[in-house]
Amino acid sequence: MTIQVHANHRYIDEIQSVAQIFFPHARFGNDRPPEYIISSIIENGKVYGEIVAGNKTKAVFDLDLEGPGFLNEKRLAMLAMYHLLQDTIGAYAPWGALTGVRPTKMVREWMANGQSDDEIISNLQSTLCVHEDRAKLAITVAHAENRLADRINTTNSHTSGAGAPLGLYISIPFCPSRCVYCSFNTANKPWNEEAQARYIKAVMAECQEVSNSLRETGNQISSVYIGGGTPTALTDYLLESLLGVIHEIATPTEYTVEAGRPDTITHSNLQIMRKHGVNRISINPQTMNDNTLATIGRNHTTNDFLHAFNMAREEGFTSINTDVIAGLPGEGPQDMHRTMEALTVLAPENITIHTLAIKRASRLNEHRAESTLAGYTLPDTKSIEDQLKIAHDCCVEQGLSPYYLYRQKNMAALFENTGYSLPNHECLYNVGMMSEVQTVLGVGAGAVSKYIEGNRITRKFNVKNPEIYIERLHPHI
Repeated sequence: MTIQVHANHRYIDEIQSVAQIFFPHARFGNDRPPEYIISSIIENGKVYGEIVAGNKTKAVFDLDLEGPGFLNEKRLAMLAMYHLLQDTIGAYAPWGALTGVRPTKMVREWMANGQSDDEIISNLQSTLCVHEDRAKLAITVAHAENRLADRINTTNSHTSGAGAPLGLYISIPFCPSRCVYCSFNTANKPWNEEAQARYIKAVMAECQEVSNSLRETGNQISSVYIGGGTPTALTDYLLESLLGVIHEIATPTEYTVEAGRPDTITHSNLQIMRKHGVNRISINPQTMNDNTLATIGRNHTTNDFLHAFNMAREEGFTSINTDVIAGLPGEGPQDMHRTMEALTVLAPENITIHTLAIKRASRLNEHRAESTLAGYTLPDTKSIEDQLKIAHDCCVEQGLSPYYLYRQKNMAALFENTGYSLPNHECLYNVGMMSEVQTVLGVGAGAVSKYIEGNRITRKFNVKNPEIYIERLHPHI
């Protein structure tokens, strides 16, 4: 399906994001005859929306631009288009007219302006059509984000500007295999140790550049997050070399390594991490169903995950995150029950509940039209909603509270990803990054640096391809 979007204002991207709620897999552009033409026009103090199918107008909707004081012109234009498409096409939209990665950002702004929780819930439900359970979740997470943002600054006894605490992200784009839902910047082709060594040398050189910058500005690194990919896919020698360089430039209070693939975890790399001060790791089962693990391209089994988790405990890790995905092919509420019951026995300090997002460059996207993969049907909206509720209730029963939340494009049933944590085990890096309360420096292929200066946010992007990253940024290596 092809959709054309017309507008006489600068919010055309936002209008398209609303349209994607109702046409999640459509192409937007003018390269072929469209099935629908969507127009959004601002004039005479109103925003007008129109949807045309073929040559016939299906519906028109208009909204006064003098709407609620907490909504600007852009939000009103999006809201008008949401109502038009909801009345005409219809979609199950738990977050209503809210789009974007950070649904709690607006909530935190309202809190800062003195609105009460009840007023904010009313704004979300009555005006923006957010479902009650999502509105309450947004309130809970926004309060946690505010509290943890204060901790980020208080712990380091700094304010914004020179000397402010920073986050540091290191990208290690190597995985033992590519999951069917993944389009992340991972180099899962055969990269031998020599090729990986060239990449690590380039990362170490960029880390030295960061170190030089820190000396000039007086900033300090308060949290380090090594992600990917799978950093524990590196050999012990390369992992130790990388962690050794980081140790020279930072002594973070929070130090996380993504050990996401249980089949890459060993006593030796766990010991190396502990030696260099890593105090938080993520070991990700995704599901405790071996059939699903095989279907989605994971190389590990349930027993591999249990073994890896127990090894991490034996090596002294007291802050472990586990990722779980709702909406995996062939899974239903009973599978989520089984997964969460198993995690309850292990009692991780963090559990992150993801909703399956079918990325454009993923293998699963190739099967989207028939919604199947190896004979497994993708769960429907009701099933995914039930899975998320099961996971939420289980986390809360175990004393874990939601503390950060974000959404992704092409996410199944338009839900969300939510991080849960025991008190004082929240990942401050995640809060600083997702809530945009802390500058984060990105090192490595595909890494993004995000600079926070008051209300101004600027980004610097590293090239994604690891080989080009090496040649372009560090050709001498």
